Amino acid sequence: STVEAEGIDQISYRQALLIGLYQCLALWPGFSRSGATIAGGLLSSVSYRAATNFSFLIAIPMMCAASGYELLKSYDTLSSSDIVFFVTGFITAFIVALVAVITFLKLLERFKLAPFAYYRFALAAVFLVYMLMTA
Repeated sequence: STVEAEGIDQISYRQALLIGLYQCLALWPGFSRSGATIAGGLLSSVSYRAATNFSFLIAIPMMCAASGYELLKSYDTLSSSDIVFFVTGFITAFIVALVAVITFLKLLERFKLAPFAYYRFALAAVFLVYMLMTA
């Protein structure tokens, strides 16, 4: 199939929905969320670069929701003096994540993810067999 979306701004609503549905595969142990969304993008006729950028973009709401959920669960044990720790942690995590994403995107220009994808599929199969044997 030909690539329909070369850039992130060319991804259609249909392609975005399909990529989001592929993201659901990450609920299965052994599946990588970013790997599933990048593969979903490629299977939905999105270029490799656009699929990778979109994968990182759609991670933001999920990470915010997960962090907010954990914060709400811990609300009873928090005090106003904890704000300094949260701000410091947020800034540090943001900087480290930004460096990691930029580095990863540069690596993707030189290397492909096929070997990693095969490893993740194999790991997912191992987890499935383990879960079936222990159930």
